[in-house]
Amino acid sequence: MPPQLSILMITKAEPFAIPFLNQAAQLAERLKAEFIIGADGDEALRMIWREINYDCTSVAVHSSGYLESVHDDVLRACRGDYVLRLDDDESCSHAMVCWLANQEYLQHPLWKFPRAHLWITDDRYIVNAPLWPDHQTRLGRKELMGGRNRIHCGSPHGGGEEAPVMLLHHKFRVKSIEERRAIVERYDNIAAGAGTAFKAFSVPEEALTGGINSAPLSLGEHRMGDEKHGSAVEN
Repeated sequence: MPPQLSILMITKAEPFAIPFLNQAAQLAERLKAEFIIGADGDEALRMIWREINYDCTSVAVHSSGYLESVHDDVLRACRGDYVLRLDDDESCSHAMVCWLANQEYLQHPLWKFPRAHLWITDDRYIVNAPLWPDHQTRLGRKELMGGRNRIHCGSPHGGGEEAPVMLLHHKFRVKSIEERRAIVERYDNIAAGAGTAFKAFSVPEEALTGGINSAPLSLGEHRMGDEKHGSAVEN
């Protein structure tokens, strides 16, 4: 019988990504979901074979420098009725894990999540616009999760229902400012302004001229082992 849920992640399997890949694989095991990895490049495939400690299916792809260029190729390998896509520097908050385990996503065909960009430490997130709540359409019925083939392309099926739980983004913690500047440059080379227009999402310390404001994650959102759900924002 096909799984109810597929978890999809596209990655070059760089060293920073390995813990997130294993965490997503562990989540798939807990949820009795399948884990589908789009291995972007030959080295990524080799790293996945060596470093992933859980069951997964690898799909070999070669992107054009942005995940949308291979997204639908990897999506086709998913067998689940629903598909959750995670970036290789993202994790689910504890509340999101519980929400998934309770299969609350079955209430609607398409979901968007407020994404919290963690800052400096893993228990604080940026609250400046546009980085919060930064809604990301990441979970839905398989037939509603495709159609993204341009850089920064949104869902052609609409944003979906807003989920009451957070997606956590670790980019600013695991990548240096030099690496993040390079992302802006790479995107600008792919499409004029594709990096610069979204500079706050890569180099907020340069793009947010008024300074960066952050808020603490609640205990329930942050700690995977705490069975209590926390509020998304603490004022």
